[in-house]
Amino acid sequence: MTWPLTFLVVLFALIFLIQFLIERRAVRAEGRAVPDTSAVDGNAHADPRRLYYFYTPHCGPCKAMTPLVDRLRATHRNLIKINIAEAPEIAHGFSIAATPSFVLVEAEVIRRVELGGQSERKLLGLLRGEAQ
Repeated sequence: MTWPLTFLVVLFALIFLIQFLIERRAVRAEGRAVPDTSAVDGNAHADPRRLYYFYTPHCGPCKAMTPLVDRLRATHRNLIKINIAEAPEIAHGFSIAATPSFVLVEAEVIRRVELGGQSERKLLGLLRGEAQ
């Protein structure tokens, strides 16, 4: 095997490992108690089901998701948008390691973590509590 091919194999293995570790961290967050989110919840704090959207302004996939999230927020107060650069302690409390990330909270427990861009249908299902 030549060195360029070896380099590419190692590079792809590292990328796969990083993605695996991020996914594993997200799954491990499920079932844990929710950190204090009173600073960002607003009127939604009393809602038993909340969906948190973690993003960064410079993230390409986040730029694609944000218009959809903003449109859904107009009719769903339980969809909460959090810029992790402005609220790093909240992102850390949710174990956010990648953006965009969606975290479903029910009864003050993290029930589901979805990494990456999501369809409108999936987000509406999470907001309504429909099985996915």
